[in-house]
Amino acid sequence: MRFVSRVVVAVCLCLPIASCAAPTPPHALPGTVTVSILDVGQGDAILIRSPEGKTALIDAGPSANIVSTLEQQGVSSLDLVVVSHHHADHYGGMDEVIRAFRPRFFLASSSSHTSEPYLKLLRLVRDRGIPAIGPTPEPRKIELGTVVLTIFPQAPNDPREENNNSVGIRVDYGRFSVLLAGDAQTQERRWWERTAPNLCADSTVLKLAHHGSRNGTDARWLDLVRPRVAVASLGKNNDYHHPHPETVELLARYDIPLLRTDRDGTVTIRSDGLHWQVFTHPDVSTGWSGFDPRRRSRARSDRHAKPTPTLGLININKASKTQLRKIPGIGQVLADRIVKGRPYRTVDDLVRVEGIGEKRLAEIRPYVRAR
Repeated sequence: MRFVSRVVVAVCLCLPIASCAAPTPPHALPGTVTVSILDVGQGDAILIRSPEGKTALIDAGPSANIVSTLEQQGVSSLDLVVVSHHHADHYGGMDEVIRAFRPRFFLASSSSHTSEPYLKLLRLVRDRGIPAIGPTPEPRKIELGTVVLTIFPQAPNDPREENNNSVGIRVDYGRFSVLLAGDAQTQERRWWERTAPNLCADSTVLKLAHHGSRNGTDARWLDLVRPRVAVASLGKNNDYHHPHPETVELLARYDIPLLRTDRDGTVTIRSDGLHWQVFTHPDVSTGWSGFDPRRRSRARSDRHAKPTPTLGLININKASKTQLRKIPGIGQVLADRIVKGRPYRTVDDLVRVEGIGEKRLAEIRPYVRAR
């Protein structure tokens, strides 16, 4: 399928607000964007909804179950669908998505890696008359209402490793941003770091590349992205042992909270462009977290430098008992025990506090930091 660059103008200019109001999505408020990392098992599917009701789906998981998942999310139409790369755990459900919602635009790379199921998907896109576009040598912007999706420049084709042909996307709404890197491994991320560092730098939320694999995240990447929270999309008890312990340990060292679809279900982030809030199934909220852009005004050159402590999270080593009681599920007794158990090297050390097990730790993790 041929991708034509002139379609970018149509994407930017011809996505009007639908005449019929779309159903209010879960956790939505007027003037907010929602980004949902959907629980689709071992795969990726990210739903983006703008304040104007425009919708984009980045990847479609491994199976047709994605259609019912989208319907449960209140989706009735899609303006844009994206296949980040040509692996079935990212496009397996896309053919059914196209049949059910007939999106207005289809975006994918022109990677040389093909298979009969993927070619069948491209034929479906063609037969349904859906305009197909792709990344270009320069960043290209797609306006989803007032939400801007910037498509990373396409890295040189890697014929041996399809993960390195992933489409990178930065989602921006005001001062809030989400970085989506598909399954990009070290080679492709290094290319992005050299050619488009501003697109990689200082993102509020990082969707971990390659389901939390060790080759999808490293210290150099975190020093550049400097995320406030990370999300991994993966299946429970998956055969790949994602997320890899090295990635989990690295995020802990950086005091970056990790949310996981295998443990937390669908993860939805809502933002008004300045503040942001996270919801996990069943609707556990992290609360509004202040976002101070001045904290991110200077790039880090030292790859081993620690990020500035995250604003809006409660420091378990310094907070008063009154502050600790603001954490959901932490009453006076647990607040006293947390204070007595100080200091904590990482948030995970809270499990040594009597009354805080793995389940409770998972509930309070998004609210706290150790440094």
